Parts: sequence; C-alpha cells; structure tokens
Amino acid sequence: MMRGAGLLLIVVAVAALAPGCSSRRAAPNPLTPSVYLDHALALMRANDIYAQAVDWPAVTAEAHKMAAKATTASGTYAAIRYAVNQLNGAGDLHAEFFITPEAADAVTGGGGTSPRLVPPTVSLVKGRLGSIVVSGLFALPQSPNARRYMLSALSGISSLEAEDHPCGWIVDLRQDDGGLSSPMLLSVGPIIGEGRLLGATTRTGSVVWVSYRNSTFSIGGYTYRAPLKVADLAPSPPVAVLTSQLTGSSGEAVVVAFRGRPSTRSFGQPTLGKTTGTALYRLPDGASLFLGISFYTDRDGTVYKQPIKPDVSFPYTASANTVERAAEKWLLSTPACSAPH
Repeated sequence: MMRGAGLLLIVVAVAALAPGCSSRRAAPNPLTPSVYLDHALALMRANDIYAQAVDWPAVTAEAHKMAAKATTASGTYAAIRYAVNQLNGAGDLHAEFFITPEAADAVTGGGGTSPRLVPPTVSLVKGRLGSIVVSGLFALPQSPNARRYMLSALSGISSLEAEDHPCGWIVDLRQDDGGLSSPMLLSVGPIIGEGRLLGATTRTGSVVWVSYRNSTFSIGGYTYRAPLKVADLAPSPPVAVLTSQLTGSSGEAVVVAFRGRPSTRSFGQPTLGKTTGTALYRLPDGASLFLGISFYTDRDGTVYKQPIKPDVSFPYTASANTVERAAEKWLLSTPACSAPH
C-alpha cells in the first residue's frame, strides 16, 4: 500500500479513450505512446484539484519531448511522472505516485493483509477518561485487516463504556499518517456521534458530504458498515483530539470530522497538510494515476487547504506527555467531568 494515501473516497476510474472523429475510422490504439501520454495528461488536467495552477502547454511540450523516443506505453512513464511532479509542486501533496501495472494490482486487488497493521487501542486514563489511539490503516475496505482494525476500536469503546463510563474521551491521532479513512471514522463513530461529519469540496465548489449513523459510514450513495454495532455514547462526551505533524491524509480527515463538534478541543501541533480527497485513475495498460480531487471540508463549511492548526498549540519540541496532560486537564474541567464521580 502507498504511504500517506488519503482515501476519503477512492474512485477507481478505468480509462477509456474516445473513438476517432469519424465513425468510419478505427479508434486510435490507446497504447500508442503519444496517445497514451496525452490521455494521462488529460486525466490530470481534467481532474486534479490543483490542475489550474499548472502551465499545461509547457508541461505537455516537455512531456512529449521526454517521451519522443518511446516505442511502448511504458516508455512514457518518466514523462508522466514528470507531469505528476508538477501537480505536486503546485500544491497537491497526494500527487506523488505514478503506479505501474504491477503496483496498481497490489493496491486495488490485494488482500489487505499488510504486516503494518496497528489496530486502535482503547484504555482508561486518570480513572475517568477514555482514550483511543488511532494509527494509519493501509488496507482495502473489505479486507481482514480493515475488519480487525474496526473490531479492536469498537469492542474497546463498548467494553470501557460499559465498565467505567468515561466522562470524556481523548482521540489520539498523532500517529495516524493516513490510508483508508472509512474504517477510521467508523472506529471513532460512537464518540463523534451521528450526523454530518465532513465533506469533500470539488473544483467546481460542489460538496459531497460524509455522514455517520447507526454504525454506518455514507458518502455519495456509498455505504460502509462497521463489523460491530456500537451505540453513540450518551450523553455526548467532551472530546480532546491530539494531533502532530505526522497526522496526515486520512488522519486529517478524522481531525476535520471532529471540527465543529460541540464540546471538542484539539491539542498538539499542526498536521501534515495532505487535506485532499483522492482518486485512482486506471490507464489502458493497468498503470494508475493517484490524484487529489477535492478538499476536506468540515461540517460548518470551512475548507482545509493547509496544515490544520490545533486549538491549543504546542511547539514541536514539546513532549507527548505535555500534550496529553493539557488535554486531560481540560477534559476534567468540563461540566461532564467536574461533577463528583
């Protein structure tokens, strides 16, 4: 899996070239180097959220110059990587991959059993606060790893709630460097509560909203259910969200999902700044382009294009314990936690 892939909603778009201008002529061979390269460039120009910041005539000319001697589609890969790098330089931090056919098969068809899996952990802090530590998840939605990840979080939340009734919660995203966001959001869904969580704002300004209800994640007609149904915590608890400069991509989507939630405050350092929803576009030979196509948007309509600053900031030199103690102190001062236990 690709490190830092912001999969708010991953779209696998199988590239299909239009037929020639005349119905009496055969469609151009999509694997002819010049046709293949033009098609890849057209996908970038038409879909990437930062495409308007790129000088496409200059990039197109340079790319064709680089691929002038190509005799196969694979001979254009260096030119396509060059164009992807221009999008990255324009601001799309997710435009850092051009994926070969072999690597694309691993991304879209793999079993999602990477040994990198670090399931969320749930614990009791200060005898009164729940804490969940959420890490990145690089797996497919229906994979065993995605299921194990969610079960670890949801069973932990359910057990802690039943046994200890925490008055507030810490959601620690400091090591969440991205991956698949839907299991992350479902893992903390009972803490966030039902309703609109966040949105994806496109180049045209339209917004596709992510919502959560009854242990189900929904976006644009797509639904994804948690493997364990856990009721929303009631009464709705105060929440402290912890962030760091490692919090990136889908980790930032979770940060945004808590923005605008009542009785919620964030602590730590600004996040990485990969605040774009992404799509994977399959090319005719099976290679793929990975592009940012939307900006994360919170429930109040604020669009995020930069690192997300916490409500309570600490220098990068601050220890993890310093951030945690500040979050705990605030939670314990809230009405929900200040009453006698």
